[in-house]
Amino acid sequence: MAYIRPETTLDEVLCRYPRLAAHLICESLGYFTPHAAANAIKRHALGRPFACEWYVHMAGWGRDALVEVNRQTIAAAFRHRGRHQGFMADYRQARELVREALAGKAPELASWF
Repeated sequence: MAYIRPETTLDEVLCRYPRLAAHLICESLGYFTPHAAANAIKRHALGRPFACEWYVHMAGWGRDALVEVNRQTIAAAFRHRGRHQGFMADYRQARELVREALAGKAPELASWF
């Protein structure tokens, strides 16, 4: 993953990694919005924890555990990229959500609305 500076915006992350963000939305079964996926990518690149409810449920509150669960989730999203289709994990729909977010129409709640 290319270097991301701390001041990089979530929209810049979405522009740089639109496919990965869409696959993270699929991997989360719609839990992540496009900007939440971008935040997970950014925090991973910076080596920082991302303490969303889903990750805390899997890892607890430990910094290292949160960093690791984010790494594992991003790896799984990439590894499963060929399987993201169908109910709650459709890549084409997730990619459209990312495109809309980049156009300023980001969903405020769960991604599958």
